[in-house]
Amino acid sequence: MKGPSLASRLGDGEPVSGLFVKMPAPAQVEMASRAGFDFVLLDTEHGPGGGLELEHHLRAADAEGMPALVRVPSLDPGPILSALDGGASGVVIPHVTDPTTARAAVAAAHYPPLGRRGLALSTRAGGYGDIPLARHLERAAAETVVFVQIEDAEAVDAAAGILTTSGVSGVLIGLNDLSISLGHPGDPEHPSVTAAVETIRAAASAARTPVLVVAGGSDDARRWRGWGAAGVVFVASQLTLGAFASAVREDRASLTAGPPPQPGPSAPSQVAAERLHLVLVPGMLCDADLWSEVSARLGECVSLQGARIDLDESVAGMAETVLASAPQRFALVGHSLGGIVCLEVIRRAPERVIGIALINSSARPPDEQQLLQWEPLQDEAEKGRFSHIAAAQPDVVLPLARRSDKALRDRVEGMARSVGVEAFRRQLMAQRTRPDSRPWLAGIACPAIVIAGQDDEICPMAVQEELASGIAGCRLEKLAACGHLAPLEQPEAVAERLLGWLSALPQPSLPPRAAQFAGAGW
Repeated sequence: MKGPSLASRLGDGEPVSGLFVKMPAPAQVEMASRAGFDFVLLDTEHGPGGGLELEHHLRAADAEGMPALVRVPSLDPGPILSALDGGASGVVIPHVTDPTTARAAVAAAHYPPLGRRGLALSTRAGGYGDIPLARHLERAAAETVVFVQIEDAEAVDAAAGILTTSGVSGVLIGLNDLSISLGHPGDPEHPSVTAAVETIRAAASAARTPVLVVAGGSDDARRWRGWGAAGVVFVASQLTLGAFASAVREDRASLTAGPPPQPGPSAPSQVAAERLHLVLVPGMLCDADLWSEVSARLGECVSLQGARIDLDESVAGMAETVLASAPQRFALVGHSLGGIVCLEVIRRAPERVIGIALINSSARPPDEQQLLQWEPLQDEAEKGRFSHIAAAQPDVVLPLARRSDKALRDRVEGMARSVGVEAFRRQLMAQRTRPDSRPWLAGIACPAIVIAGQDDEICPMAVQEELASGIAGCRLEKLAACGHLAPLEQPEAVAERLLGWLSALPQPSLPPRAAQFAGAGW
């Protein structure tokens, strides 16, 4: 093992992070070590079984010099002995409910006099007979870790007795099972659940016993660290799924960059110059998926490029980010907060923008009601409850008639989760400090269009009418039975309106698809 043992590090109060391995793949253990985790937790309660499969995982951990804990299925001494004989650094015992079961867990994991673990030096832990008995016993006594898992309502009141049991190294809080046991399944933030968790924390603090928790991500881990957790454990299967989903999202987002130049007699620079550049700016808690169907239509006519508004905490900063990555001359399409950013872009660089399209947007600064509505969202985000915000997003932005559309709901929630809590905090700050763009709307000289959802509750029709009337020659297109996410709710209608607007923009040659709309009153 590399460096001090896990038991020693926990005893010294060092913060640690681990990987919860729930799939039968020893390569995960090797990758966990190379990624920088301090230990792995091999799950045989809700993951790969014991026996030879578990031994392969323990060999991988040994090869990397990495401590490996094993969560056994129950208090049965058999699996505990097998895990330790196989070379585990310790065990995690589920459903420990009182001091009696805590003592039984310790007894199964330790040799006499502390416990009654059976001895056999012919095992992996005994070096197949190569390790002297005295050395094996000394190391087992000093380095064997026994974590109890508190995850039942009756265990909460007994937490102090459980955690002061001699030989208990720490506690892993089983938040999901605890919430179910307390009568609030799927709601680990219910007051009675958080009160129970605080009782466990207080008991652990009094007993000077380290607490492990399962973290859903870096923000969750940071919150638990601040709460007092000595260690956090990330679930390997969730990290893997997240990486897969991120790859798919990024691939889909790349579609907004437009098709690559096609081989032919013209040089690539000439090909690129013959196409109008269109920059798509998503709204708050939206990503490139907002434009998926619209992009498929517009990509026939123009070169598309996605923009990001998740990196800055002011509208001015977002506008500078858009300008930094945009072509020298381009047209802008912005949704909601993205539209507000577009107005700032054209104010800063009017000579670069040849046209502007604003969808479900506003030129107004925030009002008192909006500021009050955003305060609890900020509080929820700070308390690690962003998952609730993302899950509620469809009910916030979709009109009542579309809230039962599961596919649409999933896309709205998926975009919010893709943006994430840190970007959400920055976007909230930008919303709170956004400028009043109305005084200089009259200075916009390029072709403009405002596309409004008649059922938009976030940017009501009066706000969008005001925006359109402030820009000379701006066309207002109202979409019936459409809410705040027009590009998702009515992508065909949005694409048709944008194609008509594109026909009025200065361009080297009018694309065939957009040419149908020339002379349509622009």
